Amino acid sequence: MAEPIKDNVKEDDGQKIRELVEQMKLYNNPQELEDMKKLMKKNVSFTMRGYLLAYLYITRGSNAQRPQRQERQERKPQQKPAVENATSFYINVGKASKANPRELMEFICEKTGLNSEDILSVAYKQNYSFVYISNDKTEGIIEAVNGQTFKGRKVKMNYSKEKDEQN
Repeated sequence: MAEPIKDNVKEDDGQKIRELVEQMKLYNNPQELEDMKKLMKKNVSFTMRGYLLAYLYITRGSNAQRPQRQERQERKPQQKPAVENATSFYINVGKASKANPRELMEFICEKTGLNSEDILSVAYKQNYSFVYISNDKTEGIIEAVNGQTFKGRKVKMNYSKEKDEQN
């Protein structure tokens, strides 16, 4: 019988899965992902897709990068470096806009003259996103993006409020 998964192992795996999702959102070939998605849909029943993902994570995605259990317990949570030296912006573009984070990044780069390396992270939500831009590149961002049209939608961009500022 398999040993039950401990809470700290679940938390570490959950964090790793969230990191993989963020990496996937920024993957540089979205068409390749779309093609693979269609292939999976054709060959794996809907009820088995989650099990297949879990199986792939356990057998391929986690073994090479997974530290030993003792190391996991000693490891301390780390702050995301991408957000550390960045300014957070709210933008009214999200999944409902029928776009992906890569397209949003390209749009912002086109309108502002930034490089993709200047956009450190994108938190892509259903109807809006948070874009984290390197602190030294934030001047004129809002003016350059506000009022532009992205996928038929007029864009609004502002500085986002930190959680403690909202209360």
